[in-house]
Amino acid sequence: MRIGLQFDTRSAADAEVLLQDFERAEAEGFDTVWIGQVFAHDVLTLFAMAGGRTKRIELGTSVVPLPTRHVATLAQQALTTQLATSGRLCLGVGAGHAMILDKKLGLPSDRPLARTREALEVLRPLLRGEYVKYAGEFERVRVDTPIPGATAPDVLLAALGPKMIELAGEHADGVTLVFAGPDLIEREVAPRLPSGKRIVASVPVLLTGEVAAMSALVDAYTAPSMALPPYQRTMAKQGFDRVSELAIVGDEATVVAGLERLEASGATDLNPILVTGEADPECADRTRSFLAARARAGRGEG
Repeated sequence: MRIGLQFDTRSAADAEVLLQDFERAEAEGFDTVWIGQVFAHDVLTLFAMAGGRTKRIELGTSVVPLPTRHVATLAQQALTTQLATSGRLCLGVGAGHAMILDKKLGLPSDRPLARTREALEVLRPLLRGEYVKYAGEFERVRVDTPIPGATAPDVLLAALGPKMIELAGEHADGVTLVFAGPDLIEREVAPRLPSGKRIVASVPVLLTGEVAAMSALVDAYTAPSMALPPYQRTMAKQGFDRVSELAIVGDEATVVAGLERLEASGATDLNPILVTGEADPECADRTRSFLAARARAGRGEG
């Protein structure tokens, strides 16, 4: 299982601080840096900037909501970023959340499966450099995005429901999951995907002796996400009320066992959620160092 690092860009003082953290993550040995596209920095622009400061590490969006960008514009942005990073982009996309699309952006959020299918049917060939003539219900284009030297990046789909997972199996290179533990991956995700597809799991990981206090902090940190219906449904499927119930929290043996169980379920990548707080102010840095060492070991490095 490849081990990445999740960045939260909102607290960064300036671009230089962010770019230094990309350099640090690569030096530490992480396989991937993951950043979600919210209302702070434009992630693809940030990745293009980081491309000149790094050489090896994969740069993954987790995720860009498809309704927020015209599919041709997204293809242009992705291919330009792919060129700037020497082919190290992983483009995670998703249908978006109705509460955000409707209330914040005034965008339609109905029929997310149908809209996502059409967007992917246009996006994938555009990323391959093909001319696309498409007349669907939602997407109508006659265009190509010729960017010499750029290769198509992997495309992952944010997918938690069975139909969206199956769509990812048809039209993406895998799925990116939030708050999906190993039992759910093993039971509902992996069986719906063809062999070789990536499964990126985003769950909290905390190496700490303050289990109760840090578990409470996990729940406080993830409360805004838990206000969104898709995550509520995902948790209900697993029989959980709180994110801390699926988090990997504890001493080194506990964390190792949790990571091994996640990998055994079919997860190919880890996008960890790290938190810290007064009960254990070194928790995030300690966990980061531990995960970086496992990432290096996974590649056979010391």
